[in-house]
Formats: sequence, C-alpha cells, structure tokens
Amino acid sequence: IRLRTDNRIREAVVSTQSTGHEEIKKRRAILREIEELSSHLEQAMVFDNKYTTHSALTLAQQWDQLNEFTRRMLHTVQDQIESQSRTGVDEDELKEFTLMFKHFDKDRSGRLDHSEFKACLRALGFDLPVPAEGEHDVTFEAILDFVDCDRDGFVRLEEYMQFMISRTTDNVAGTDELTEAFQSLTEGGDKSFITATELYSAMPSEQAKYCIDRMEKFPDVPGALDYSNFTKSIFQLNTSLASC
Repeated sequence: IRLRTDNRIREAVVSTQSTGHEEIKKRRAILREIEELSSHLEQAMVFDNKYTTHSALTLAQQWDQLNEFTRRMLHTVQDQIESQSRTGVDEDELKEFTLMFKHFDKDRSGRLDHSEFKACLRALGFDLPVPAEGEHDVTFEAILDFVDCDRDGFVRLEEYMQFMISRTTDNVAGTDELTEAFQSLTEGGDKSFITATELYSAMPSEQAKYCIDRMEKFPDVPGALDYSNFTKSIFQLNTSLASC
C-alpha cells in the first residue's frame, strides 16, 4: 500500500513539475514582452503609467520570488517522499507535521519564529518544560541547535520537517554505525577526521553544509572536522529529547 502511495505521490510531483515548468515558461514570455514595452516607453521618455501601479521591475522581482518559492516547495515535497521511503514515516504523519506548521505560520512566510515554533512543538505533544525566571531553556535551546544553528530567529519549513522526521523515525542508526559511515567517506576510509571537500563529494550540498556547520575542528589538522564528536552530539540530543 505504501509503495503504491509513494508512486502516486511521485507521479503527482513529476506532473506538477512538468505542468509548472510549461506554465512558468509561458508567463516568462509574457514578462519579456512587458519588459520590452517598458523599454520602449522609457526611450520615449514616458515614465508614468496611469493604467497600472506595477512596473516591469516589480513584476520581474515578483516572478523571481514565485519561481523560487515553487522550487523550494517542490524540493520540500521531494525531501518528504525520500524521507518517508527511507525512514518509514507515513503519509498521515507528514501531513500532520505540515498542517501544524501552516497553522502556526500566521503570516504565510514559510517560517516560524521561535515562540511560534515552540507553540507548534507543544501542540504536537512535545513536553517542553517551562524554565524558572532567569534560567536558560536548555531543552528548547538543544532543539534550536538542530533546527536554527545560525540563530537567525526563524525555523523554516525544510528545517522543521527534517527535525520532525528525525524525531519520528524508528530505524535510526546507532552511534557506532554512523561514525563508521563518516569514516568510510574519508580518504583511505580510516581517518579520524573528515574534510569539507569529502562531505560535499559524498552528500547533497545542503546535508554537507548542515554537517560542516555543526562539526568541531579536529585538533592539529588544518581544515579537518571532528565527525566523532558530531555523531555523539546527535545522539545526545536524541536522548535529551526522548522524554519530550
């Protein structure tokens, strides 16, 4: 049943990509016509158009934003399909995660601030303790280390989905297995450290960047990263959140 569902979803994504690509091409052609007309008007020293409040520049910017938003949403859906196949997270759970995110994303920006994210987690059943006045919220800070490592104040849909899937999956590799996996990526397959180049050559760029941003520097080896402590920190996070 799950295989048939996965195939239907993949077919829908492929169809959406194909249809969306053709539609975007059509709209882009119209935008080029507008840009050409705008250029002719400027050459004729006509800068005001009483028939519209838009300009070729603002329309081009909005088109770029829409195109980027569509690309990111399709990428997120594809990630969810791959994660579902890889981890066993079922379609209903993915739907619940997405709907809950949208519920707390009041301004439809595709991201949650930290207070919205915390409320979202509690709504999903996370037992987040309320720290005493003046104390750090250790549990929530540990979660933010995972989903908002750059501390820009927001959790995006992709980051949120990756976190929820990692918390839900029930076939996570053990610490030793993950450590061995990183070691196998190193030159010769026996190094105690790994480089950014090795990570980028073996992983999608987003996953490699995620690891690089969180790995400590390996002592006395320029450009080397400590994958062992990184692996331990992941499982320490899982342990600290196990009671949530």
